[in-house]
Amino acid sequence: MYLLIIMKISENYLDTIRDELLNVIEPNIYYCYQCGKCTAGCPLSDIYDYQPNEIIRLIQLNKIDTIINSNSVYLCASCEICSSRCPQQVNISAVMNHIRIKSWEYKVFKLKETSNFYTIFLRIIEKFGRSFEPLLILTLNLLNKRFFNDLDLIPGILTRRKIRLIPEFTSSRKEVAKIIRKSI
Repeated sequence: MYLLIIMKISENYLDTIRDELLNVIEPNIYYCYQCGKCTAGCPLSDIYDYQPNEIIRLIQLNKIDTIINSNSVYLCASCEICSSRCPQQVNISAVMNHIRIKSWEYKVFKLKETSNFYTIFLRIIEKFGRSFEPLLILTLNLLNKRFFNDLDLIPGILTRRKIRLIPEFTSSRKEVAKIIRKSI
């Protein structure tokens, strides 16, 4: 019976995400009339596969899989400019965040690199209690087979002392590790 429940959930995850979006996260999705104010304010819309107003339209058309298979929700900075500009008060930022979280929960990503990033980032937080960028960059580049990616940025980062080369540990890293283990 347990296996049957898991199979049913995994088969219908797109319907589950859509139902949660429409009933819990943002019931006003159908009020969107595609004015584009959200997209005009979004600082990252030019690098998205689908701009914020297009994301809302795809949800209206029940194309959650198209959204998950794009880079848009993973690049969203959650700055909420889109939501604050919406004349219909659609909380686009919450929608993007919900889809991103659910894609992690159901293990469905456009790119393997996305999954690699989340996994590495959470493991580093679990270990140190905070982010340690040099290890994140190094591990991510090795795992994604981009060995010399961002190599040209290192001298500038080091001279400006933007990143520490020795990790810092937080005093509450054991509590943080417990939280991370629950989410992985």
